[in-house]
Amino acid sequence: MWNSRYLAVNEELSFQIRLHWVVLARLVLASAVGLVAVLALSVYAGTRHAGGHLLVTVLWLAALALFVRLAWRVLGWHRTRLMITTSRLVKVSGIIATRVQSIPLAAVTDLSYTQDPNGRLLGYGTFKLETEGDHSSDLEKLEHIPRPNRFYLLLCDSIFGSSPEPVADEY
Repeated sequence: MWNSRYLAVNEELSFQIRLHWVVLARLVLASAVGLVAVLALSVYAGTRHAGGHLLVTVLWLAALALFVRLAWRVLGWHRTRLMITTSRLVKVSGIIATRVQSIPLAAVTDLSYTQDPNGRLLGYGTFKLETEGDHSSDLEKLEHIPRPNRFYLLLCDSIFGSSPEPVADEY
């Protein structure tokens, strides 16, 4: 597995996720609108203007640039992983240059998440982690986490340990 290269010797991967697809939604919509605009303008320019061929070529080069931008962002989204190991929270991202960020689970003192109306509708949330010390990390705020309730429970189990079954009080 490609993610095993980021694990320490005595560390095991508990689970990993990819950010919610909604991070791509605005870009996909903008690219689709751009493609429709290029198509409409190229039909209009090709039939109405004498120098329309140059304009149509420029428009289709712009459409190609939109497609390349979209493909690059989709690849970046696909390569970005958030992993929970037995001792760390690790985020791996990047296409050409890989960026690895981690925070020890033992340093996390508090964990919360919120869901705005869009997040509730589409199934993603924003997590805030408080850690020991005065340092700040990109991992202290995690946005667009899919299935946030499940992620919250799994992260709590990893940080605070799973609690034993409750025992009924005996009187």
